[in-house]
Amino acid sequence: MKVALAIERMDPLRGGRETYTARLAEERARRGHAVTILCQQRSSEPSGEGASFVEFGRTGLTRRRKLERFVADVERQATRAEYDVLRAMLPVPAADVYHPHGGAVPASVEASLGRRPAVVRPVARRLKRLNAARRLSAALERRIVEDGRALCVCVSPLVAGQFRRHYGAEAPLRVVFNGVDVPDAEGEERADRRQRIRYKLGQEPGDVVFLTVATNFPLKGVAECIAAFARYFHGRRRGCCDRLVVVGRENPEAYSRYAGMRDVGRSVVFVPPTKDVFDWYAAADCFVLLTWYDPCSLTVLEATRWGIPSITTEHNGAADVLRDGGGIVLAGPRDLAGATAAMETMADPDSRAAAAAACRKWAGYLTMERHVDELMGVYEEARRRR
Repeated sequence: MKVALAIERMDPLRGGRETYTARLAEERARRGHAVTILCQQRSSEPSGEGASFVEFGRTGLTRRRKLERFVADVERQATRAEYDVLRAMLPVPAADVYHPHGGAVPASVEASLGRRPAVVRPVARRLKRLNAARRLSAALERRIVEDGRALCVCVSPLVAGQFRRHYGAEAPLRVVFNGVDVPDAEGEERADRRQRIRYKLGQEPGDVVFLTVATNFPLKGVAECIAAFARYFHGRRRGCCDRLVVVGRENPEAYSRYAGMRDVGRSVVFVPPTKDVFDWYAAADCFVLLTWYDPCSLTVLEATRWGIPSITTEHNGAADVLRDGGGIVLAGPRDLAGATAAMETMADPDSRAAAAAACRKWAGYLTMERHVDELMGVYEEARRRR
């Protein structure tokens, strides 16, 4: 099958949908499909092994104009190359498969407003309406749904619910739950990584390391995570050496001050983006993502496949894999008492071991191979619908 994958940027260090697209391209190429990644720009970092690239360049003075140009470039290239299937993560009306990793556009707007204080929410809502690029995205997405030609792939039941809520039952929806790749969870290398990183942190075997990995710190609840950790830390035994590690590309200066104001400045460690993120998973005892919105967090799935319990919120589509004991799901990031109690629960070795065992039951399902198998079924359906 001749497949085109359309995405604005390709930079594997950004994580999320860009890392996912690269891995998806590699897996499809390995299976013998001709895969082309259509993007505005790509980094010099290797990504998408086995795929070819068409790089359009980023043109246009505004975000709206850049989106218009990207949509036009993708549609022109698709007509010229005659792909069997065109899959787009952005709302490209010519796509055969619309696969929005960010969920439905109106839902992402709701999530952004939801984390604002109630008193400023009406003003924030009006400002959102002035965002020309977002308005264009919303209009293009509605056009895709109302046209009914493209299959809309939802990365979780949460996202499917968003489409039904905002567009009714019109869209042809297919839920394909996310999958992830992880290194060997049982190998000696994991134990070596754990020992090396925890030694670097100054951790004893009985100390607890909480981990969060995020690109957008405000959206992923990093401030709330620090606040909950401070409550937890000061309620622990005297001389507690537990740590919270935050991995991400955001400038940590303000968050470091925030931790210092809560007297946990030395216990919260910030790590820049790294290709060796599984070093930090290896060192962790519990993963925490107090997100305001995440259609289906790949980081929670990675932790789950590695048998690491997670604490997250109802706003995360990946929470579905934690509900049978693999972690704790909170109503939202503002539930600091609940987050603190969850950390206390996960600090208990017996509770943590039981949650880790529940996580490992999902390991076989959360694979990239299963995910690609299901996607290929959707692609075949999309090709027949042409």
